[in-house]
Amino acid sequence: MIQDKVVADIIEKDIFIKATEERVWSLVSKAGFWVGEDLHFEHEAAEGQTVTIETDKWGNFPVRVESLKPTRYAAYRWASSVPGADLSDVNSTLVEFTIVPASGGVTVKVRESGFAGLAGDHIFLQQQYEGNDGGWQDQMANLKRAAESDTAQ
Repeated sequence: MIQDKVVADIIEKDIFIKATEERVWSLVSKAGFWVGEDLHFEHEAAEGQTVTIETDKWGNFPVRVESLKPTRYAAYRWASSVPGADLSDVNSTLVEFTIVPASGGVTVKVRESGFAGLAGDHIFLQQQYEGNDGGWQDQMANLKRAAESDTAQ
C-alpha cells in the first residue's frame, strides 16, 4: 500500500503581552517586522503595497500587505522560502496577526498558512514548515519584549 505523506499547512502561535492594544498594533502593523533575526518596525505600507525587507543572513524578502484592520488584524504575504523572488501563489504564505484584548494586556495570535501549496518536493515543504514554526516561537518572544519595552520604537 502506498501512503501519501501529508505536509502540515498551518502554523499557529499565540502569546500574552502586557501592553495596550494600541502599543501592540503600532508594532504588528509594520510590514515584515518579523523577517530575519532582528525585528524591523520601520516599514509602513498600505494594503496592496509591497516592501522589501533586507537581511544580512537570509537575503531580501518581499512582503505584501494584504489587510490592515486597526487595531485588531493584520495580514501579509511573503516568500520566506525564496529570498529575492517576486511573490506568487506557489512561493508565498499568508501571515495573519490577530490582537485580542485581555485582562492586563493583549493576546497576539499569529497564523501562517499555505505551506502545502508551495512549489517543491515533500522534503522542501516540510523544511519550510519546520523552519518557520521554530522561527515564530522566537519572533513572538521578540515581539513581546519589544511591546513591553519603553525603548522600542
